[in-house]
Amino acid sequence: MIRVLFFLAAALSFAGSSVEAKKVALIIGNAEYQNTSPLENAGNDANLVAEAAKKAGFDEVIVALDQSVDDFRQTLRRFREQADGADVAMVYYAGHGLEGQGENWLVPTDAELNSSFDLPFETINLNRLMETVSGAQVRVVVLDACRNNPFSNSWRAGSRAVGRGLAGIDVDDVLVIYAAAPGQTASDGDGVNSPFAISLAARLPEADLPLQLLGGSVRDDVLKATGGKQRPFISASITGTPIYLAPRTPVQEVATAPGVAPSAGVNQAELEGITWRGALATDSVSAFSTYLSLFPSGANAPLAAQKISALLASPVTLAKPSGTAVVKSGKTVRISNVSIQNVDLTGRLGIGADDVYLRFNNGDRFPDGGSKNQRFNKGDNWVISETFELGDPVVFKVMEHDMIGGHDTIGTVAVSATPGTYTQAMDGDSSEYIIIYDVSAVE
Repeated sequence: MIRVLFFLAAALSFAGSSVEAKKVALIIGNAEYQNTSPLENAGNDANLVAEAAKKAGFDEVIVALDQSVDDFRQTLRRFREQADGADVAMVYYAGHGLEGQGENWLVPTDAELNSSFDLPFETINLNRLMETVSGAQVRVVVLDACRNNPFSNSWRAGSRAVGRGLAGIDVDDVLVIYAAAPGQTASDGDGVNSPFAISLAARLPEADLPLQLLGGSVRDDVLKATGGKQRPFISASITGTPIYLAPRTPVQEVATAPGVAPSAGVNQAELEGITWRGALATDSVSAFSTYLSLFPSGANAPLAAQKISALLASPVTLAKPSGTAVVKSGKTVRISNVSIQNVDLTGRLGIGADDVYLRFNNGDRFPDGGSKNQRFNKGDNWVISETFELGDPVVFKVMEHDMIGGHDTIGTVAVSATPGTYTQAMDGDSSEYIIIYDVSAVE
């Protein structure tokens, strides 16, 4: 078992020299916009992150500043060739980005965008950027593009574009880190660099920080630096096995079980802890199963089994409490910073909007009143300022009230009493949504 752990750690740590692991990074900073106000910090942020990537051990770091649409396309084409077959490929983009026509677009410096119909011709679809890292084993995309849309004021009414930030996306096998949550904007800060870029640059070369925890660490830094006003968003559909960008700190040996020889250079307790943190960050059945397969008697084995059972559990049917006894933990669970983002709106009857409300398992409804709802068009984001405090267990449904009188379930959310930030995709009633919320337990 110790031998297996040693080779697993050696294979996945990316702690060797550049000969053993090819890591490439493309850093783009668009600041000097020709047809709208320039961005003061985008170029500075790009240079700061580029230096951090070099410190983290990337073998090649390409910096591309102030890209026109033609330059942007050529830069992505060249980087795709370099990323093909790489162990790690990372793209960082600082500049204007916007959501329009149901998709995300990155804005070159020469874009005019007199109409939303110009988007496919004058900007870069985010999917093209995702494709540049598709040939690498580990793929990281960082989007410091969550700023106001400076072009939308001149667009005709009814164009499908938002004025604030980017829309959320769900991409397999890519770690995507947004500078701000979907539909929200990021701060440039008071100095020469933004709070997001400062944190990312500090965290990238951190020796013992698994890649799976990079986004969460940056998120915590930025929340603290901005007084909770800016909350980065992470989409982490990657393996739960720990991966490291920077070379590891040498590990001291620890005592092993009687009769088992210690493995040189491998700290089993540390490996277990890192594997567990990676499983928590990924929050998937496969990640917790990996932990259990490696550490069946580990300190967190019972909790891992509970996590797997919860993830596999059938949705709970909500109703007002009856005479049935419910086992409670005795905790009051606080739910805050709820954000619901529409990703795709495909109503069956051709109706162009959803009327959405929340229904909790204690019978409460939000918004209050039987006829109050939140109207969603495609790409809209509902940020709820209210805080909800309910007795554990807490389950609620995101409901859609049809104009013909029906009540359809978009998604069911089973709230964990464990503090943290949670993200869940929902695709009920022929539409797609993402919900993000914070949980804190109050004794």
